[in-house]
Amino acid sequence: MEPNKETVTATVETPVEKTPLEKLNDKRKAYCKADLIYKASCIASVLLCIGYIVLLFTGFLKGENVPRIIIGVVLLVIVLACLYILPLILKRSSKYKTYSLEYKTAFLKPVFEGEFPNAVYKEADKISIKEISECSMLKKSRSATANDCIEGRYKGVDFLRYDVELSAGKKSSKSDCVVITCGNKTIIKGELQIVDDKFTVGRTAYEKPEDLFPYITGEESFDKHYKMYVESREEADKVLSKDFQKSLRKFSAGGPIAIFFDKQQVYLVIRRRKDSLEAPVYKAVKESTCRKEAGKEAQVIRDWLELLDQNALK
Repeated sequence: MEPNKETVTATVETPVEKTPLEKLNDKRKAYCKADLIYKASCIASVLLCIGYIVLLFTGFLKGENVPRIIIGVVLLVIVLACLYILPLILKRSSKYKTYSLEYKTAFLKPVFEGEFPNAVYKEADKISIKEISECSMLKKSRSATANDCIEGRYKGVDFLRYDVELSAGKKSSKSDCVVITCGNKTIIKGELQIVDDKFTVGRTAYEKPEDLFPYITGEESFDKHYKMYVESREEADKVLSKDFQKSLRKFSAGGPIAIFFDKQQVYLVIRRRKDSLEAPVYKAVKESTCRKEAGKEAQVIRDWLELLDQNALK
């Protein structure tokens, strides 16, 4: 009698396809690795140059001056490459662009376009400040481009929200800012500026405009926190009502603000410590966190436009 023959069946495991979130985090890790390589290269090149200088001045390196000069020039080129060229390559690399675009398309775009019907979120396009604003402060800055633009309509008012890097004074004095420009239901003839006492661009304090007058409301609690410059004191009396002052004190923008009323337009500039809509590099992307952050940005837009609507002169 023959023994029972067991039939062995081989099971081939089908590889589980990664979710869109996992794929996005893979792209983040690829860019993160490139970023760490860049930083390690910078540190190595700086240490190499410091070591060369120490050896040169201690007399350890001997020989003709020409070879030493050549070595010094080569090391200097390496440092410049690490400090200036590599960051540009990384930021413009396909790894970063692909990751950043997918992050914004997947998590930011649905939130903004869902919060504001008919809104358009331009996550990648860059637009010139000259094309979008005549705000006196923006015209004085060295900034050339803005991105993460949200164009929409709320409370019957068209608005445009965008990220911009403002600079003033020295070139190194820069700050990440959010600008919201919209129509103004309260039409005024001249310009009126309200600047948070803590508002600066980099380390540069906001300068008083030459063609405007300082203005004081008489409310100590308000005047203590804001500096105001006006073209017409009569119009300022109407716009800066007690209700407006109270609403503005309650308004939370996530950073110091500067407000510019200019005839039929209002510009809100919010100074931030960082670009709030950029994709995280060293932290894993979490859908709930991303949507929450985008929701906060949408709420700032709504709160600001509602504040203007509630305090519009009838």
